Amino acid sequence: MPTVVMNGVAMEGKVGERLIDVARRNGAHVGFICNGAGICQACQCQVLSGAENLSPVNTFEEAWLTEDRLKEGHRLACKTALRGAGTVEVRTKAEDLRRRVLAVIRPPAGSNPVVQLVPLIQYVVQMGTDEMALFPSNIINVISRIKPDDLSWPFRDLSRYMDDTKRVVTSVLGSGTPRPALAPAPARLVIEIEAPEKPAKP
Repeated sequence: MPTVVMNGVAMEGKVGERLIDVARRNGAHVGFICNGAGICQACQCQVLSGAENLSPVNTFEEAWLTEDRLKEGHRLACKTALRGAGTVEVRTKAEDLRRRVLAVIRPPAGSNPVVQLVPLIQYVVQMGTDEMALFPSNIINVISRIKPDDLSWPFRDLSRYMDDTKRVVTSVLGSGTPRPALAPAPARLVIEIEAPEKPAKP
């Protein structure tokens, strides 16, 4: 069974399960604004190790992530599925932001809030620039693949949306330790079918 180490916490996953479902089922802090429609980029994360145990980069990720970010191992958790039984280590964008904000609030020894504020601002600006870089040319392509239900889910399941939001905000503002979900989100399995290899001709 695959293991996902998300933001330093080990979690059990299932082959075919998306990273965002593993995170939400275990109460980890990961963005989920569009509920897996692939348009908000809030679930962006960086794969630190075990990329070979994940599904290949897909067209949604190519649409929203710059070439540099893809090379650095950034993926969309809602579009990335486990396909191997090994260990995958990832850090979410929410965790990156949490660490940088905490460094301003509680600066490490020998530093001060002003010094830590500069890299935080640089990170936010760079993040916004990267996320908007491909927006004009790809938004029509991505929106054409979205179903109306993809965007109406907060209104259809408001209690779970509020629960997820509360847990993410609490984790980001607190220790970063996952809080168990009150109502676990149903996992969405991604099945990959590969064509059988043709036998070699004698």
